[in-house]
Amino acid sequence: MTETQNTAKVKPIRQWSPIWVVPIAAVLIGLWMLYNHQQQQGAMLLLIAEDAEGIVAGKTQIKNRSVDVGQVVSVELSTDLKQVMIKARMKPNVTPLLNEGSQFWVVKPQIGRGGVTGLNTLLSGAYIELQPGDSPRVVLTHPLLNTPPVAPADAPGIRVTLQTSDPSTLAVGDPVLYRGYEVGTVESSQFELAERRTRYQLYIRQPYDALVTENIRFWISSGVSFDLSAEGLSVDVGSAATLLSGGVSFDLMDGWPAGNPAANGSEFQLFPDRQSIQEGMYSQFVEYIVFFDESVRGLKAGAPVEYRGVRVGTVASVPFFFAMERPFEVSLNQGVPVLIRIEAGRLYENLTLQQLGVELEQAVSRGLHAMLKTGNLLTGALYVDLDINSELLADLKQQQQYQEQLTLSQQAGYPSLPSARSGLSNIEQKVLLALDKINNLQLEEFLTQGQHTLAATEQLLGSSEQLLASLQAFLAQPELQQLPANLQQSLTELQRALAGVSPGSVAYERAGSNLQVLEQTLRELQPVLKMLNQQSNALLINASEQADPQPRKAKP
Repeated sequence: MTETQNTAKVKPIRQWSPIWVVPIAAVLIGLWMLYNHQQQQGAMLLLIAEDAEGIVAGKTQIKNRSVDVGQVVSVELSTDLKQVMIKARMKPNVTPLLNEGSQFWVVKPQIGRGGVTGLNTLLSGAYIELQPGDSPRVVLTHPLLNTPPVAPADAPGIRVTLQTSDPSTLAVGDPVLYRGYEVGTVESSQFELAERRTRYQLYIRQPYDALVTENIRFWISSGVSFDLSAEGLSVDVGSAATLLSGGVSFDLMDGWPAGNPAANGSEFQLFPDRQSIQEGMYSQFVEYIVFFDESVRGLKAGAPVEYRGVRVGTVASVPFFFAMERPFEVSLNQGVPVLIRIEAGRLYENLTLQQLGVELEQAVSRGLHAMLKTGNLLTGALYVDLDINSELLADLKQQQQYQEQLTLSQQAGYPSLPSARSGLSNIEQKVLLALDKINNLQLEEFLTQGQHTLAATEQLLGSSEQLLASLQAFLAQPELQQLPANLQQSLTELQRALAGVSPGSVAYERAGSNLQVLEQTLRELQPVLKMLNQQSNALLINASEQADPQPRKAKP
């Protein structure tokens, strides 16, 4: 029983059936097809965007140089629902393009400063443009840019960063100019909240990148700018591009060396205009407080300080009340305090502050003082003019107001510079002094004497009127009325008489012949007169002729 049961439980081993070859081959073919499909699909790219405008899953293409290199497969929101996650399947042979420096943006119709772009997407729809970088590292996650980059990351040239704390109007795409020629473009703009400064990235293409050196300066070109100050009116006209959109200009300042070439990524300061660059060059200065006892209307910070027509400094603050305890009382008694700067770089090179301070102290001891003068009659802008007058300093030292000004300036921590009136203010002061002298005159006695003088003058005028009446009556007599006619008749007769003795008349010829006879008679009388001179009694006694005397020889 037991053996029979054991024999029944043992089953014979069956042989392997060839039918299993078909499913195994099918599985292997499927695996190979799956592997081949995965190899043909390429890498999966993830793009992070703020929105998915114009992007459709299964339709939107990714292109590089107008060639399809991938396709969007899904568009979903992120887990925090604040971003859009775009997945795209790339072709296998384009994986090296997905490196660390690659950039992606959506190409669609838009109007910008460069004109109208993306018109070909009106029919085909928007697509994503791929601009590969030059890094060897493959990265499959990238941000989707809102605007296309100005230049490729590997474009030949140089990129620099500008920083400024002043408000400006630069935007991405604005031109970068060198002496009016466009040499680059503003690539990006970013406001640093912590530093409260704006940073701009500029791209300058070859071969103009050789112009970017360590000593160049950048400023904003606003097209047309006007500057009306104490120095006059200045007009700066930019290029045609900056007239519409503005831009950035750079150049070397006059007299500066070029310096070494700037490295890629160098940082520069962005100035609001070219004039502010010149002002920023003079960082070494000596400050003075000047008290003006006249109106400072028209004097502003930044106005020039000149010495006999040469600019030597700048007005720093108008008025300067920061170190004054009672500013209104100071203005009433000592004048309006103004802080000025004498800048060493404006005088000559390699001048130290110590040398400048010593020279200024010597000049103040010789009578250096400040005056307000009108720099522009149109705007009324004023500037500070320096001059030397030893007599003025001697007069100021005797005044108590000057000593109080010295005390206030010392308390404020600044040296004091004397001031004086000039120009119209000086004339006004002289007029007031003249009026004070006139007011001190004894006008009552003067007016009394004036009344007596007027009375005597009236009497004299009455006598003069009587004299004129008598003279007029005398001249009205008939005899005097006929006097001109008689004189004219006498002159006519005299003219006739003179005409009778004129050359060519009978009387004139007779007188000429008589004169000839008289001349001949005188010649005949000459021998007689000669003889009478020799012998006075020759007419009574017959005189013999004597020989003429002969000269004798002198005795030895």
